[in-house]
Amino acid sequence: MFSSGLKQTKILNLKMKKKIIFFFVSLILLSAGFLNVARAEEMPIPDEEAILNFHSDIIVNTDNSINVAETIIYNTGARDRHGIYRDIYPYSSTGDKMKISNVTVTDENGAPHIFETYNEGKNFRIKIGDPEKTFVGEKIYKIKYNANRAVAQFEKFDEIYWNVTGNDWEIPIYEAGVSINLPEGVKATQTSCYYGLRGSTNECYSKNNEADKYFFYAPNILESEEGLTVAVGFPKGIVVPYSNADKFSSFFAKYLPRIIGIFLPIFTLVFSLLYWKKKWKDPKGKGVIVPQYDVPDALTPMEVAGIASEKLSVKDISGELIYLATKGYLKINQIEERTLGIFKSTDYELLKLKDFTDLLNEFDKKLLSGLFGSGSSVKLSELKNVFYTTANAVVTSALDALLTKGYYKNLGRMKNSAGVIFIIIFMSVWASLLFGGFIGVLFFNGDVFPIIIGIFISIIIYGIILRFSPAKTEKGVATMEYLLGLKDYLRIAEKDRLEFHNAPDKKPETFEKLLPYAMVLGVAGIWAKEFESIYTTPPSWYVGSSNNAFNAVVFSNSLSNFSAYASSSLSSSPSNSGSGGGGSSGGGGGGGGGGGW
Repeated sequence: MFSSGLKQTKILNLKMKKKIIFFFVSLILLSAGFLNVARAEEMPIPDEEAILNFHSDIIVNTDNSINVAETIIYNTGARDRHGIYRDIYPYSSTGDKMKISNVTVTDENGAPHIFETYNEGKNFRIKIGDPEKTFVGEKIYKIKYNANRAVAQFEKFDEIYWNVTGNDWEIPIYEAGVSINLPEGVKATQTSCYYGLRGSTNECYSKNNEADKYFFYAPNILESEEGLTVAVGFPKGIVVPYSNADKFSSFFAKYLPRIIGIFLPIFTLVFSLLYWKKKWKDPKGKGVIVPQYDVPDALTPMEVAGIASEKLSVKDISGELIYLATKGYLKINQIEERTLGIFKSTDYELLKLKDFTDLLNEFDKKLLSGLFGSGSSVKLSELKNVFYTTANAVVTSALDALLTKGYYKNLGRMKNSAGVIFIIIFMSVWASLLFGGFIGVLFFNGDVFPIIIGIFISIIIYGIILRFSPAKTEKGVATMEYLLGLKDYLRIAEKDRLEFHNAPDKKPETFEKLLPYAMVLGVAGIWAKEFESIYTTPPSWYVGSSNNAFNAVVFSNSLSNFSAYASSSLSSSPSNSGSGGGGSSGGGGGGGGGGGW
């Protein structure tokens, strides 16, 4: 009976044990299920391209460098990819330029991945993957590198302030964490961790911290352009202080762009003024303008324009044509043409009247030779998009004549303005690219905006000072003052003309002789008004419309129309067309980002 009771007791105990085991097994399985469900809800496995896990182990060395080991689990989603690129912003939190070196990339088994490194803008880029192969799915990349001058040194403490992931990833990061390993036995005096968009102060989680090891992780998925940043401060005297050379290099990289941006325009101003005074400044003239009644030195209208206004262009050729017509070398015929018997248009025909080899000025010979060639007549409309190269050569030849005849010692912008402007633009673009590229990254932390601004301000300063070139000789200054006196005479009204002593009589010959010069000096209308009742017979060298009564004002208006049409025709060219609490996410050294490719 006793054995029977004992047997039943054993059976009950066995059943009870089975129930207890079943209960705990069920509880464990149920808990695991809930945990898996919770994890699945918190960290779902993506179908899209993403970083499944980004973990970085950072070792702080006493020589002011850090060793970084990043483990990145990458998922391509449904896309074919060669691999990823990892951008690192190689500047510490205090702006010191870091050198990224000893880069290695392997898989989880230590097998090397194909990669290359280069500068991409301000970032140091590690591009991983075989350009000949693609894959779909997951890959693990273990990236290791060293960064020197990575520890920020303050007055009372040193600090590793590191943007772990970077904020420039175009894809989400599902899990992100970092461990900071200080030199052995060193305890942090303060720690902070941030996550989110650049500037965010959302705090990360910290766990399992030890004496010299600190762990942080982001509590949420990091979406595109979100990152994880950590800051750990520790006592001074652990890492080697910056040397004077390091401090100078840091100052050089940080402030030199601003110094250049400020002092380059000042230097340009001083240098340009000194150069202007030596090369471009005109001698001092008499400073008194006396009325004059004729043109000195047998100057032509183009030469007068070049001396009096310090500029010469194709539009001044029309005055030269009228001057040559008054000298009997050509005749100007105004032609009225009709289209469909309704629409009227005006053209001008130039007729060669005599040989021009006796002309003294080479530019006049080039002008007439270019117009007529081997023929004896040409319409201005026929010269459109054809004559412009000859016209520019005529202007250049006239400028050379002013230099040869001793009116200028330096033609400056009059002859070289187009070339100077082209060189300035070319050099400024080249300098911008150079400073913004290799030199900017190497020496100036890529912060070249102040330098570029300084370059363009310098160009403006140089251009303003260039406006006051070229430089005349004493002869040129005296002639300019003489021509200003002639201009005063040409534009004076009849009621004031009595004050001019020894002024010539108002004769048709006087009007015609000085009319081309009045045109280039900009006073033709006033000059014509004074001869309105005197100059009433059309000249032999110009045939205009016969429908209007002729006088000096009407004639001057006709020549003004001719001048405008000639300037347009002679200059036109073919056109081409064509279509500690004070930080934030994204702060600190490191940073950058990455993506798939």
